[in-house]
Amino acid sequence: MDSGDPGPLRAQPGSVDDFDAAWQATVGSIAAARRRPGDSGADAVGVTVLTGFLGSGKTTVLRRLLAEPAGLRIAAVVNDIGPVNIDAAAIDGLQVASRTPERVELTNGCACCALVDDLAETLEGLAGARMSDAIVVEASGVADPATLALAAEGAAGCMLDGVVAVVDAQHLASQLSDPRVGPAVRRQIDVAHLVVLSKVDQVDSAEVAGLADLLGRLAPGRMVVPAVHGRIDPRLLLGAALRGATFPADTGEHPFEVASAVVTPTRPWQRAEVAHWFELSPPGLMRAKGWFSSPDGGCHEVQAVGRSWRIVPAGSAHDPAIVLICSSQEAVDSAVASLLNLDELTSGQRRPSG
Repeated sequence: MDSGDPGPLRAQPGSVDDFDAAWQATVGSIAAARRRPGDSGADAVGVTVLTGFLGSGKTTVLRRLLAEPAGLRIAAVVNDIGPVNIDAAAIDGLQVASRTPERVELTNGCACCALVDDLAETLEGLAGARMSDAIVVEASGVADPATLALAAEGAAGCMLDGVVAVVDAQHLASQLSDPRVGPAVRRQIDVAHLVVLSKVDQVDSAEVAGLADLLGRLAPGRMVVPAVHGRIDPRLLLGAALRGATFPADTGEHPFEVASAVVTPTRPWQRAEVAHWFELSPPGLMRAKGWFSSPDGGCHEVQAVGRSWRIVPAGSAHDPAIVLICSSQEAVDSAVASLLNLDELTSGQRRPSG
């Protein structure tokens, strides 16, 4: 495992190979069950569903995997909320470095609903092209992973390699205690074969240990792997179904509803103005991501989860656009109106929107 990776929290001391050896006595029947009758599974392309709530760090995990693919050809299918697929653009520049044969976008909604047929068709196309050693589906933050997993299992030429849930060490406790958000987060954890505890460098070691114990109770039989900057050994991430037990989950109604909108800046914005807006961001803002240009010609990337936010120079130029995801239509309308009035911000208050 990479020297920057803390290693599996629930593993016995030793290397990844040592840990895998301990599992092999119990996973043989799981591997056999995953194969279709009459199918050796040798020609099927493994599909990994990468799930996690809004802002959990899924795209960071995927970017790291594509940047360090361990010699594999990995195709990425990226689903995002809203008409602008920010997450797909975030990984686009890594295709050459990762030898990724294709990156496919599924936009404007959650792949667990209207786009599930498109997902199955996309997977079959990627598998039929025989250019990929593995396929990773990055679900939107509110997608139901059970439905995505069933789509992968039913796609011709594909085999479900596992469901990986990414959870945010900084916000997991508050998310689970939120009566609106908690059920969706638990659902994603419950369906997963492997749980990635991201951003462990942002909390102290005692809190990490407590979160590991909590996840052990929420996801018995699953590995819990801590990650810093999304770094995970590909041997753990791909083939997660062979490294953790999970239980069948019925598909059902969409577990969580949000409202989204895209703000297209009409002029360059001062970084300080945008930072001030996030300090006073309206209630109900759950997630924001995108880019804006500044008067000096620079391009800046925005990432926000709840009240936590950051603005950094973008690695390359992007068309200005910021996706806002809120808890209600009223909240997103308010957020859009105030963000478009950045020139009205003062040091202490924001002009009411609406």
